[in-house]
Amino acid sequence: MEKIAFISNGAFVYWSSIILTLAAVTAIAAFVALYLRKSGNGLAICLMIPLSIATSLVLSRLIHWYCRADSYASMGAAMTDYSSGGYALMGVFGACLLCACGLRLVKVVKNLPEMLDCMALAGGMGIAVGRLASFYNTSDRGMVLSDSVGLPFAYQITNAVSGQVENRLATFMLQAIVAAVIVIVLLVWKVTRKAGRKPIQDGDICLLFLASYGGSQILFDSTRYDSLFMRSNGFISIVQILGAVALVLAIVLFSIRMVKNRGMRPYYVSLWVVVLAMLGLTGYMEYHVQRHGDQALFAYTVMGFAIAVLIAVTVVLRRLGEPRMKKAAFAR
Repeated sequence: MEKIAFISNGAFVYWSSIILTLAAVTAIAAFVALYLRKSGNGLAICLMIPLSIATSLVLSRLIHWYCRADSYASMGAAMTDYSSGGYALMGVFGACLLCACGLRLVKVVKNLPEMLDCMALAGGMGIAVGRLASFYNTSDRGMVLSDSVGLPFAYQITNAVSGQVENRLATFMLQAIVAAVIVIVLLVWKVTRKAGRKPIQDGDICLLFLASYGGSQILFDSTRYDSLFMRSNGFISIVQILGAVALVLAIVLFSIRMVKNRGMRPYYVSLWVVVLAMLGLTGYMEYHVQRHGDQALFAYTVMGFAIAVLIAVTVVLRRLGEPRMKKAAFAR
């Protein structure tokens, strides 16, 4: 059930809609501030914002319709009536990427990785705010927990079928906290590197955001009772798949740069073996928790450890891939 904020001329305005609007405003404002300061390209901003908003609405609704077709009368109804229904956050990611690439193709944007860095930080801020919309409905929650557990781990809702109050895992709150922490860490790193006159290669902030946020979603989406699944089987979460793709993409790109800048070293193989082992462990724990729900705490603890190791290895790969600083020669 959605909680109504106020009613105006017969129109219902919900608290969740207000929070999501604030999240969009936060992301847009942050993007403008970061990208304008970084590039000064006002034209790209004026085009990127309306294009990404329009494309996000269409793509996020299309993905939601694909996963929840039974929520709509037809595809046509889903894509033409936006007064009700849901949206998939992954559609926003895809839409923003498509619009940024399109602007790069027409040469409005000169440096695509630079824009993606700003979009990643702004998007993280928007997610941190937007996830709080679930305070006012029953979405984005997990298993029933003991009544002694409170925020930020659990939040009560009223079961629409039974009418009973249930204390469920507040997945949305954990997602908001993690998104905020990721953005703060990346911003602090960006500022400290700039102060130390050690510039960060364009695109690295975006890749690190995708790796850390994508990795976190592999775990968090597993806990949700309203995940978006593939139609072909009904149990593989699209969010988990895309989270894994984002994490692996960052690992692959940083590995390629590492080998290119430093040459092949035998110990690189051990890092890649750790990556494969942790990916396998993560996948197995997802399989395990789906069949042994009573062991969820154990499974998610192990899964969280494996994902944390993967993110740590990603950071190490990026550090090893940095070009070596050439020593300056001083004449005496």
